[in-house]
Amino acid sequence: MENNIDKALTHIREFSQKVRRLIEEISVSQLLEEAGLNPYMIAALNISSFEDIAELFVYKRVERSLGTSFGNIIEAFFRDLFGGKSGKEYPQCKEKRKPEHWICWWDIVIDRELERNGKKYRGVVISVKSGPADINKDIIERFIQHAREAEKDGYKPYLALTYGKRAFMVAESTFRSHQLDPREYLLVGRELFKEFLGDPSYYEQIINAIWESGTGINIFDLINAKIKEISTELRIRYGDDINKFLRDIT
Repeated sequence: MENNIDKALTHIREFSQKVRRLIEEISVSQLLEEAGLNPYMIAALNISSFEDIAELFVYKRVERSLGTSFGNIIEAFFRDLFGGKSGKEYPQCKEKRKPEHWICWWDIVIDRELERNGKKYRGVVISVKSGPADINKDIIERFIQHAREAEKDGYKPYLALTYGKRAFMVAESTFRSHQLDPREYLLVGRELFKEFLGDPSYYEQIINAIWESGTGINIFDLINAKIKEISTELRIRYGDDINKFLRDIT
């Protein structure tokens, strides 16, 4: 178990370093040349200082990048924590074939026999979503389609939400509309630790391990320093002329 935790934490450490690089690389040229902010929104919100423009731009850039990348990080984290591998790692997924083998779709595959409700399975397959807000009816129906393929091949399928206390009602009602019991397929928050590690209280241990594995960066110090840098450069270029700046970004 300790080896799995250590391996999983490497993804968190790499993420912390990525955050530092991401913030350090934010530049005025990105704001001006890559449509960093919507000029119509700036005008509509009556944003009239370069400090506010820089703050909006930096926070938007960080939030967009981190939201996307952390989903991949947390998926890899749980894959290593539970001792699984990605479906795409299987040999049949490296072949150029259409349609893809059913196992390629799954985020985590654990090849370990188990028994649930009197039924024996060859292993477990898991589709990982960060939390309840990241699923909707279409996602549940896609999951059900792939879950049926997995069950035909003797695998127990789960849709895992890594945090939260329960899935939104639309998730549970979609399962029921297909005559499926959501409790047989949905794992939310601490339920993951109970199912795969045997004890829901592992949640606290894992959170503490993640906390302690950090690289000591303070994201808000980095962000505030970058906001000051961007606003200073904008003032050097434009003085106090917000309209000149708005003309330059479009």
